[in-house]
Amino acid sequence: MHLTTTLRRGAALVALTAVLAPGATIPVDFPGYREPANNKPKGGYRIVVVRAAVARDEQARTTITAPKGFRLVTLAFDRQSQLGGRAENAYVGKRSVRLTLFADRNHLAAGQVGHATIYALARRGGF
Repeated sequence: MHLTTTLRRGAALVALTAVLAPGATIPVDFPGYREPANNKPKGGYRIVVVRAAVARDEQARTTITAPKGFRLVTLAFDRQSQLGGRAENAYVGKRSVRLTLFADRNHLAAGQVGHATIYALARRGGF
């Protein structure tokens, strides 16, 4: 796993926390992916979990990389997320994605730090 962070102007924190294997429960509803009835990923899938914190009016750039031999399918933020993000490149079918993260100004006062958990669904092999 490879995770890099570039900061602009202020403090931000991005940390890889886990890679969920097929036995784990799917924590979020991934857009464009139909979850199995038992809510557990199929054998050829992994979920990369990344926690991030960014201050209001700040931006952070980070690269999320799938495990070796896997390709990204989609990204999702947890429901309590106070952060938003945009992909800097087309990531479907590639091993990594570069994200620009920013805080939601509607939910944070000046000087507060927003938190989020980012989930990346990855599939074994090519597309």
